[in-house]
Amino acid sequence: MVAFTEAIQTGDLERLEVLLDRHPELAVERFGDARMSQTSLHVATDWPGHWPRVAETIRRLVRAGADVHARFDGPHHETPLHWAASSDDVAAFLRARGASSAADPGPG
Repeated sequence: MVAFTEAIQTGDLERLEVLLDRHPELAVERFGDARMSQTSLHVATDWPGHWPRVAETIRRLVRAGADVHARFDGPHHETPLHWAASSDDVAAFLRARGASSAADPGPG
């Protein structure tokens, strides 16, 4: 999993594609533990203006099956769109794929 999250955070699109080809389940897998977990889209949108090539990374994750509606499991239940709000291009891409800005991020 470390190689996958590193590929997301460094914008290494080639390595991301190789990992998704070999392990397609990574696009939908949750990362974390019993208390808190997140998806690959949460990893990508955690610092949307910071990670290189984040918009293209997110396009590839969604194309591989990542769920734009997936919620963070923990003290809140935010979607990737909530986390991407500080990055207009990422937020616009997620909205174009049906993500709702009206989703309630409150406790489950």
